[in-house]
Amino acid sequence: MDVQFINSFYSYQKTGNAWRDLNPLTKLNICFALALSAVVIQDYRFGVVLITGALIVAAFARSFREFFSTFWKIGLTLTIFLVIVRQIGMRSGNVTPLINIFGWQWYLEAFIDSMDIITFILGFSGWMLVYFVTTPMRDLMYVLEKRGMSHESSFIMLSAMQNIIDLRKASVMILESQKARGIETEGNALVRLRAFFPTLGPLILGAITSTEEKAIAMDARAFSVKRAHTFLREIAPMAAYEKILIAAAWVCFLAAIVYRAYPAVSNLLK
Repeated sequence: MDVQFINSFYSYQKTGNAWRDLNPLTKLNICFALALSAVVIQDYRFGVVLITGALIVAAFARSFREFFSTFWKIGLTLTIFLVIVRQIGMRSGNVTPLINIFGWQWYLEAFIDSMDIITFILGFSGWMLVYFVTTPMRDLMYVLEKRGMSHESSFIMLSAMQNIIDLRKASVMILESQKARGIETEGNALVRLRAFFPTLGPLILGAITSTEEKAIAMDARAFSVKRAHTFLREIAPMAAYEKILIAAAWVCFLAAIVYRAYPAVSNLLK
């Protein structure tokens, strides 16, 4: 018997990583405040700083691969789409030629405008992605339940998020099993579409079975009993320094609002 493993459940759950061991609400406040500041500023220079910060935090939290595998796809799609759209759609303000592609003149002003939009979207999505790849949803539901949320609501939210992951894993497993039986599952879009529909039956039946198993497990654990619930693992409450970090993050957000609003307010007062 692993006594050390058993004794670990008597203390707060720690990973040994400073970012991951922050309270989930602390991380949520920091990430959300920084994400909103990107929306307020909408400047490519500030956006680049936020994106760099998100990359550094993801690497520090040992989640860079998981973070970047999603982030670069969002960034590449936005960059290609918005750069072209702004070069086509921006009719006024273009005065500085940037590059000529087969007679199509690109302008620096339209490029900077597209970068402002791209970086603010990536700054927002990057910090929210950092939160979700470094924070298990069960931890967030735990602290919310400790703050007064009903266990029914926390279970519904956690179950909804977990079902998406479970259904994706189940669909991959079904496709792999069909591939092992000699059914063609790879190729062009038509071949993939033809292979997808046979997976719906087992996927739906598996989801129904899983729901029934969860209902039985919940009943065995007295889920509906009207009293305080116990938890197998516990998360440390928010420390004093974490409250300082939250305050600093929201001060940065307020500073962004002031920076953005100051020119307009000063013009009105003249």
